[in-house]
Amino acid sequence: MDPAPPNPPPRDDEDEHPDAVNDQTMPPGDPFTPQATLALDHVPPINVEVGTGATHPPTRTRSKPMDMGGLRIIIIGWCFWLLGSWGVAFFSDTATPRARWMLLAAMLGLMLGYPAVRLSQSPNPDEPGRGALQVLLDWLCMISVFQAVLWSLHLIAAWPLMRGLWLDGAVLAWSLLAALIVGWARLFDVGAVRLLGMAMCIALVLAEPMALWFTGVYPGSEGWLLRISPLQAVWEMSAPPTKTVPHDWRPHILMIGLLAVAGWSALIGWRVIEWALPKPARPEPELIDLSTQHTD
Repeated sequence: MDPAPPNPPPRDDEDEHPDAVNDQTMPPGDPFTPQATLALDHVPPINVEVGTGATHPPTRTRSKPMDMGGLRIIIIGWCFWLLGSWGVAFFSDTATPRARWMLLAAMLGLMLGYPAVRLSQSPNPDEPGRGALQVLLDWLCMISVFQAVLWSLHLIAAWPLMRGLWLDGAVLAWSLLAALIVGWARLFDVGAVRLLGMAMCIALVLAEPMALWFTGVYPGSEGWLLRISPLQAVWEMSAPPTKTVPHDWRPHILMIGLLAVAGWSALIGWRVIEWALPKPARPEPELIDLSTQHTD
């Protein structure tokens, strides 16, 4: 009986892939039969912009100014600030100190709290100048809400009518000046500029009192008045009605108000002129649909 023939030596492809299955040994109708595929046979539709900076990293998706953190959120936050300020001032003994502290808290909210919120948000690059105009709209709405608070305090504290009007004018003038700083800082999508704007708002309120405190001079002593900060003007004019205001703040309030109005007029005029100037036309992006491209 002839011996069995020796097994043939394995092929090179079987050595490299011992688990490989011969396609010819698989039945044609077997669903597990490996099929030869080409990656480019099923290309998903992809649109590529040519000549529009498509090679650069994708830009961040930014919320529009009136989205989250917009006007409605600002007004709701402002109302909560006023309610919280009144809750803190409620621990005072009499009605007049409550009104006094309430006015100071409102000033700090308009000149420090609101700028901190708005300057922490990046302006929308697709709407240049919208950030500055939105600040003006925010200020108008917050001041409208504040009118109800101020004249309610006027009834509680029983200030004279003219004193209430000038108190209102002081809040309007200094808060509009702070809003001007915020609007200017939001013209630029640069974090350093917004940080500088916040520093200017803080300096507008606290720099002068702190400088006097370090030198040992107190507001009102030796004829020194706070000409930049609104703290002394609001504090003196919100005194009980039986006490007279020691200084005439009317010229100073008018000067601050005119400065704020002039600054906003210049800012708005500059933006209007910039919008009116012709802008270079942007080239239309060329789209290439890769799904239409076939490879043999």
